[in-house]
Amino acid sequence: MWFEFLLDPKALKEHLEKARPDPTATELIVQLMDKITSETAAAEKAPPTPAYENLDDKPVDTPKPNNSASKKKLALKVMCLKIAAFLKWNLDIIEQKIPLETQHTLLQDLLIISREQKDLSECANEINLQSCSPQELFSVLLYHRWVLRAVSRARMSAKQPRSYSSLSTMTAMKLEDRLVSIEQQVPQSIAILKQISTTLDVSLNVPVYETFEPLTEDNEDLNQQWDTCLKASEQEVHCQIHFDLAAFYFSREQYKEAREHIWKAAQINAKLPVVKVYCDIHEQTLQGYCRALGISKQEEQDLFVQFLTCKSNHFTGIVNILQRDNITREIPINYRDDLELEIQAASSSSDFFVARDLLLHVHILNAVRRALDSKASTISIATKLKQSNNKGNDKLISALKAVLPHCDEKLKTNLRMFLLDLFEAGVPKLNQSILSIPELSEIFSEQQIQLYKNKLQKKAHDLSPCWQNMQDTISNFNGWKLNSFMHGNPKLQKGMLEQNLIQSTEPREIKNLIMSLNAGGPMKAPSKLNSKWELPIPVHSAVMGLPKGVLQDLIFILLAKSRDLSLSGDFERARKLLKAVEEELLTVLNSLPGKLASKLGKLVNWELLLVSIMQFLKSWPALPPSAEPIDMKNKENQELALQCKECLSSLKDGESMIPRSEVLEHCALALLNLGEWEYLSNIDKRFPYFEMPGAFSYACLEIMNHRISIKKISTKDAWELILTVFSSGGVKRTLTGQTIGLRDSPGLAAVQSRAQFQQFLSRLREPTTISVAVSILARLYNVLKDEQNLELNVEYTTIWPAVVTNSNAFNSRVVGEVLSQLLHQALKYYPDNVSWLKVLGDINYANGFFASALKNYLQACIAVSGFFSRAVPKSKINNLVYDRMIKCCTQLQCHTQAAVLCQFLDDIDYATAFKSLHEKNCADAMDAYYHCIWDLTIVEFLVHLHHKNKEQERKQIAIKLASQMEMNSSNNEGIKMEVARVKKSCFLRTMAQQYVCS
Repeated sequence: MWFEFLLDPKALKEHLEKARPDPTATELIVQLMDKITSETAAAEKAPPTPAYENLDDKPVDTPKPNNSASKKKLALKVMCLKIAAFLKWNLDIIEQKIPLETQHTLLQDLLIISREQKDLSECANEINLQSCSPQELFSVLLYHRWVLRAVSRARMSAKQPRSYSSLSTMTAMKLEDRLVSIEQQVPQSIAILKQISTTLDVSLNVPVYETFEPLTEDNEDLNQQWDTCLKASEQEVHCQIHFDLAAFYFSREQYKEAREHIWKAAQINAKLPVVKVYCDIHEQTLQGYCRALGISKQEEQDLFVQFLTCKSNHFTGIVNILQRDNITREIPINYRDDLELEIQAASSSSDFFVARDLLLHVHILNAVRRALDSKASTISIATKLKQSNNKGNDKLISALKAVLPHCDEKLKTNLRMFLLDLFEAGVPKLNQSILSIPELSEIFSEQQIQLYKNKLQKKAHDLSPCWQNMQDTISNFNGWKLNSFMHGNPKLQKGMLEQNLIQSTEPREIKNLIMSLNAGGPMKAPSKLNSKWELPIPVHSAVMGLPKGVLQDLIFILLAKSRDLSLSGDFERARKLLKAVEEELLTVLNSLPGKLASKLGKLVNWELLLVSIMQFLKSWPALPPSAEPIDMKNKENQELALQCKECLSSLKDGESMIPRSEVLEHCALALLNLGEWEYLSNIDKRFPYFEMPGAFSYACLEIMNHRISIKKISTKDAWELILTVFSSGGVKRTLTGQTIGLRDSPGLAAVQSRAQFQQFLSRLREPTTISVAVSILARLYNVLKDEQNLELNVEYTTIWPAVVTNSNAFNSRVVGEVLSQLLHQALKYYPDNVSWLKVLGDINYANGFFASALKNYLQACIAVSGFFSRAVPKSKINNLVYDRMIKCCTQLQCHTQAAVLCQFLDDIDYATAFKSLHEKNCADAMDAYYHCIWDLTIVEFLVHLHHKNKEQERKQIAIKLASQMEMNSSNNEGIKMEVARVKKSCFLRTMAQQYVCS
């Protein structure tokens, strides 16, 4: 029992020196710390001593207060420090076996005792090395080293490796708060460690077991035996600090700083003696970091390690390594394929400079490697060679020349078939170049060369008659001279003028053509000239009020052409025609009756505004997807918002003439997409086309105002409107917003409003508004589907109701189709939105489209990881996504991929993995995925499976992989996590090539 060690201090060391102590040293620390915590909690809950106004009221036999409780806690703390000293302050053991809160308390106790003070008020200050005692320096250094390690460990692991009794009283929120407070100390810890690492004279004492004097019945003071400490050399201290800083920077992906510190650590470590007092660095771990950061000696590395090193050094020297690998064929081909994707991602991201022809050169070298392995596919390489303007031919010839001297007859045959396929694909000048080089032409026999030449001649002969006939037809065609037919024929001349009028978009030319047509009498009505020339009813009525003749025809045609051009997306010329209408109206302002000119002027201004809004929606986003999003607050967008508000304000002013409904609807949509939600939420809802924008604006405004506490939002307007849209009972809204049933034509109004709703969704551009629409539709789909295993998971769904009355009146399939259309459109504007990609995958998964679902999930992984250039975060791609990816692979009979994906779960699904590995079509595909497995249990199962199936070659591969894992088990957790991350990225890239890139 723990109290026995308090009564007999000698018993502690005897217990710890046992071969298998029970409890172990770390378990004993946890038990003692738990006892301290419980003692503190009991003291805090004890009732206070009652106060007495008169001394006579105080009981006579009240015992004197004693400090036995505080003395007991202090004795337990000293005992914990003695145990930590017995463990030689090994942070690896402490971090793995002791909870985070207990680690923190233990190191704080060491700080207090070594500094001989009762609080930590001075521990956060910058250290004065001149006045700092050696034991004090040790405790401060150990604490700040632990801070960096704790932060790195928390970032790499989503949960603690074990659960302890002390965690039973600590909620997850308290642990998170502790990690946040530790994270805040990181800058100070880095500064202190760097300060110590640059100090030439570091005097540091390492406390040992005998240093800490236990408290006894007669001794209540702390009298530590600091003279028993071990003296640590300056070199050991500097080596340990540089190593810890390198490990921290490595976990933060700050590889430049990590490389600098690990190089210094390696240099110092080489000079240290075998027996060390302070420095505790495993040689394998140090070498692992050196290799990962590319600072090992190049001649000591094998080709695969050089390949990985070059990738981390921005692909420097990668071409030379690939050329050498074409001879030795050591690097797995999937790693070389992944290299192409990484170069492509680096070129598009502009993070660093990539040579222009590097991607082409790598693609050619990979094609040669595949040809040697008889796995060549000439479609892709032929396309790239055709686009390279003979540069690719030179690189291909150079690659072939380098590898040909090392090829046997089988490999030469593979190359010959590869080149013949390229000749058939029609790569320009490749056949002449290859056959003109003696060492390359030797792989072809004379008979093969002659057969190929005969084939080319026959092909040219078959094409020549057709080509000659085409040339003769073109040379004999001189065109029709229409002027000779038109001369003296008024009908033909008038027809030509009408044709030119239809085709022209220049205002001055249009006016001249109309005047020419009216010169010989009234011209044909514009609407009969072109069936597409139509005007909205309010505009048409105003134009028909103009005097008949050139002016009316001109205004009508300019307005009709402008509308036609805007609908086809030619907004600049549409705007130019509307400006010409304004100029014409100014010239005849005084000659028109009443207020017709001003009325037309307003209508034209509103049409100009409509063109601007349509252009704004059509051109979204104006920048490529990788660039910054559109700035809602720039001058042009602010002007557009102001014009829309002025247009809508005409409804409030009680004017006799108001904008037509299409203009008002587009104004509301523009303000919704421009983020003017507060304005729209307060707009008058009498007009039906304001209901949906107003409801969505209110929802967006509530979400932005309550982003932290999203569950507090209470808005049902948008929800009720969408229920009305999808209800099959048939509902109709009046101008006052009330709903009435349509008994005679059930479902007719719902179908019409559904079309209008889909048109409204097609014009959404702002991401928050799209997210609101997606969340409502996803919630409605989940409620109607009512299958927990097939639920769509998306943000903001919790703010909408979880039940629907009369669910039989709705069709979940229709809701899913509308949601799917919305997501496809939204992803055109925001292709990297991870949440929407996952929802689209969930819809396909729920509908049984497993290949499409898997593609969507992989696209989400690509977007969140920068094409797998960094780790896929658990916060974005969680267990649910991986679980559905596994089920998709299983349904697609891709059992090998399903088995590998089982490793991605927090708790590995061994049952599914073993079941998948037992499938017949799994064994053949497993050869390509051995390198993607990092779980030892699955590898051991493969060894057993191959042994059972008498597959000796595969069994040896699995055994070799298992032995490598066993050898790497001594590496620290950071390197293991990095290895798993690299294998995850490699596997997901391979899947992305199969399901996305193809």
